[in-house]
Amino acid sequence: MYLLNRLKKSTPEQEEKFRKELEEEHLRITWKDKLAMIISAYAVLVLPAILILVLMCAAALGLLGIL
Repeated sequence: MYLLNRLKKSTPEQEEKFRKELEEEHLRITWKDKLAMIISAYAVLVLPAILILVLMCAAALGLLGIL
């Protein structure tokens, strides 16, 4: 709790300024940027997860003598 008390409190003006900046940044994102984010998320999250699942299945099949 001590650390939470040390955090700086934002004023309503700062929050409003932050919201306006966030909206402006959101409007600047193009479809190419969104496509790049989707492709990078796929490459970073989905492909390694599939690879790990395939390796675990292969290891299980190997232990059971099916492979």
